[in-house]
Amino acid sequence: MNIEKKQVFVWYGLLYLNYRNVVNKTSRLNSGYWLFFILLQWSYGADDTESWASIGFETKLPYSLNLEFEQELRLKDQLATFKQTFSEVSLSYPVFNGFKIQVPFRYITYKDEIKQRLSFAGSYKYSFKPVSLKHRTKYQRTYEKGEIPEELIRNKFSIMYRLNKKIEPYVSGEFIQLIDAHNYPLDETRFSFGLTYELPRKNSMKIFYTLKNEDKTKKTPAEIGVFGLSYNFSF
Repeated sequence: MNIEKKQVFVWYGLLYLNYRNVVNKTSRLNSGYWLFFILLQWSYGADDTESWASIGFETKLPYSLNLEFEQELRLKDQLATFKQTFSEVSLSYPVFNGFKIQVPFRYITYKDEIKQRLSFAGSYKYSFKPVSLKHRTKYQRTYEKGEIPEELIRNKFSIMYRLNKKIEPYVSGEFIQLIDAHNYPLDETRFSFGLTYELPRKNSMKIFYTLKNEDKTKKTPAEIGVFGLSYNFSF
């Protein structure tokens, strides 16, 4: 077994063990887990199936700043092939209640190329319990050696529903547009549903499913289903 495959198995093994420990603590979440993956049968009609697994850390800094770090691994070709891994560092600041600005930097590694991405985002969240609405707009610029930087505008709309103190299901839609001199053609859409589960000490876990329609400006756009699992730790 080569080093790349060993890293993949170790990564998913650690995530599975952590997830299993959480699920075993509550039968209610266990039921939601099985219902969630039954619904994922819809993904069989997609052109491909991917998986995204990530671990994130965040901490508070002076002057109301917040620092976040995320490491993610993505597989493609029906979860059989390495697609990419990335490391992202992000700095955010709450301007006023519900509204914050964020500056993420992402370093992306593929099998045969490296990309760097710098973004600037603003988001606003409005809550009328148990429902919350959120809108995020992000400007994104991606750099690759020998290529003209790619610029995108991303708008994401989310609806969250607080079931109880620990479980919050959500649905979201994201619309990604290319930036050029004349117009803003829609290049990709993403529709997601999932749930966030609050862990002790302000940590959290999220499972989700996303249906992507990408390369919409080309003759042969692709439809891709994504299984997602992430952990976030605060300290």
